Order: sequence, then structure tokens, then C-alpha cells
Amino acid sequence: MTQLLNLYINLKEKLSSNYPSFDLNQNHNLKDCDWYNHIFTSPSIRYGHLEYFKGPNDKIEVVHCVLFPSYYKPLPIFGFDAISLGGKITGIFCDYTHAPFSHTDLIDTTHNAKESLLHLQRELPEWTEFFSRDFIAIDPKDSYDKAETVCLNLLEKYISICNEHDFNDVFLTGEQTKDHIKEQDYYSICQRKNTKTQKKSATKSPSEVAELIILSINCSGFWVG
Repeated sequence: MTQLLNLYINLKEKLSSNYPSFDLNQNHNLKDCDWYNHIFTSPSIRYGHLEYFKGPNDKIEVVHCVLFPSYYKPLPIFGFDAISLGGKITGIFCDYTHAPFSHTDLIDTTHNAKESLLHLQRELPEWTEFFSRDFIAIDPKDSYDKAETVCLNLLEKYISICNEHDFNDVFLTGEQTKDHIKEQDYYSICQRKNTKTQKKSATKSPSEVAELIILSINCSGFWVG
């Protein structure tokens, strides 16, 4: 079992134990590619998506997880992606995007998480500026276990707060809800505005192209298409 397959199983267990779910294409196999998709919802999560993809000959392997909160709740978007190329994990990405100032504990948590992995941080293109200032984007090298633990802790923190919101009476105002809808829409379409991926891919090797594509769709919910 690969590290990313184990991560996918771990994420599925954590999410399934907290949220109702259904499978989009369980045990789906397409031209020697393993591809699994699961959708999760709750009163505080309007759309959660977990995906595992493994291409032929182990050339590319991806775990993608994104949780979009209810438009009416003061919660950020949670995203967590990991990519392996040729059997080597080359990128881990994680963020609480558009975290409301009321959730200073989430902001502090992700800031501390990034600080703990700062030595692994990778350079980011300009178009990723819509993520938070503490967006985790690393090449884990020999520190994969630590990076995975840090990101899973961020997920558990997020789930805990969302579960509290499932039963409380904290809601955004009408105007705040409008802003929240705009933020989530903006998050989802930003990569469509990224023309640099296509331009750069013309001069990249196949493995570099693959990583550019994964980075461009990171946490967006567009990996399924």
C-alpha cells in the first residue's frame, strides 16, 4: 500500500465517521487508473469532496480533499491535496481559505502549522495569492510523516469546529452571506484565470506538467471536472 493510498483511507474514515456520504464511482477502474470519489455533507458543510486517483504504471497519484462550508456559517474553506510522481511524493498543500476573523484559533493553528514546516516550503506562483497567508505548500522530502500529521490535525480541528456549528445558532447576516458566496465562487474560479499553467507547460517535462496541473487545481474542487 502506498503512503497516499493509506492517506486516502485515513481521510475517508475521518470524514465518514463525521458526515453522511455517498460514493460517486466506487471501485471505478478506467484504463488501468484507480479513481474513487466521495461526497460529504452536513448542516455546516454544503459540499465536501474526497478523491483518490492513481494513473497507469504509478506515474501519478493524487489525494484531493476539499470542504466548502455552508454559505450561512462563518467558516473557512478547508483544502488538502497530496501528489506523488513516479512513486515519489513531491507536493503537499493545505489551507483554511477565507478564515473569518472570528475564528482566530483556526488562523493561529494554521500559522503554527506552517511555521513547523517552513523549511520545506516551496515557491508559489503569483496566482495562488487567493489562498491564506499561511497556505501550506511543501515538498515533504524525508518529512512526509510529519507533514501528514500536521495536515490531518488541521482537518480534525476543522471538523471539530464544524460539528459545533451544526448545533449552534451562529449564522452570518444577509450581507455577510452574500460576501461568503462571492468568496467561495472566487475560490472555485481562480484557477480558470490561470493562463501561466498552459504557457509554462509548453517548456516542461511531462512530470513537471503534471505537477503544474495539480498545483493549479489544488483545493479547487475541479479535479473531477
